[in-house]
Amino acid sequence: MKRPGIPTTRRQHVRSAAFACIALLLLVAAMLAGGTTASAATPRATQQAFVTFYGWWDNTPPGADIAFPQIHQTAGGTGTWADPITYASSTAETPAGTRIYVPRVGKYFIMEDDCTECDADWSGNGPDGGPKLWHFDLWEGGKGGNPIAAIECENALTNSNPDGTPKLESVIVNPPNNEPVTPDPIFNTSNGKCFGGARPVTTIGQYRNHATGRCLDDPGDKTTPGWTLKMAACSSAPEEQFLFDGTFLSIGKMAIQPGAICADAKSGAITFKACTGGPTQQWSANSNLTISDIQTSKHCFRATTTAVTAGKCSGGGTATQWTFPTTVFTGTGSNG
Repeated sequence: MKRPGIPTTRRQHVRSAAFACIALLLLVAAMLAGGTTASAATPRATQQAFVTFYGWWDNTPPGADIAFPQIHQTAGGTGTWADPITYASSTAETPAGTRIYVPRVGKYFIMEDDCTECDADWSGNGPDGGPKLWHFDLWEGGKGGNPIAAIECENALTNSNPDGTPKLESVIVNPPNNEPVTPDPIFNTSNGKCFGGARPVTTIGQYRNHATGRCLDDPGDKTTPGWTLKMAACSSAPEEQFLFDGTFLSIGKMAIQPGAICADAKSGAITFKACTGGPTQQWSANSNLTISDIQTSKHCFRATTTAVTAGKCSGGGTATQWTFPTTVFTGTGSNG
């Protein structure tokens, strides 16, 4: 499981229709020229890789668009050899069309999408490590299901070491077609259940800013939507006890689910609204001690003595760095 309070940085899948169109044209050109993908020519190999998950609700933008359509026009698949599930990575690591098999979930996957953080992990010193860190981001689906449960499933299935670094696992690249396939979906949209019954680690406690020495605060200990997050002297008061499940930041001891309240901001003031799982409520607590928005990674919690905003991550220094709580929440649990 991920280290409590220091969740692994979440993946970004920034793409555009033009980018996908160019990729498809290049693929067609290669096929007309009689070329083959590198994955078809490369023999079976077992790699130690960092495996993460993404889906409909935290895709950028939310949806199922993919950058390198192969056998699917949008992200999908059942996990068999004939119908592998979409995964995202760096094309320098595995070319589009490369199949992999992930023993932990018992399914085949096919490279059909780009992953910004996978690119960085492979080509340089990315958010999870590198260079040459093998990183595969697997599609879990989620359309039509509970967005909070879907994203919590991704968190629950992403494994990290106790110090917050990626935990590597065996993945077969260019596998044979006879590996065992499990029938269970990674995320079941009908009942919100996660593969293998996995649940995310949820922490509770203070968030202390390194520049001010002060903590995130819920003025007046409000439990209803509509209030703005502030900074105050650190104390043991309930108004400084925040829940975080790897994506959603809430207050108090109510499970993070519809009906609870979550930190919500595109930029500027951070308000607490009813938890919906929407893009403006998705946050990543990173190994560089920042709290950034998942959709762009350009806005971070940035503190002054009295206020905290979703400001620019760049140039923030210690004003954007936090000490995260490490106490695991054992209350009513999380949705899913």
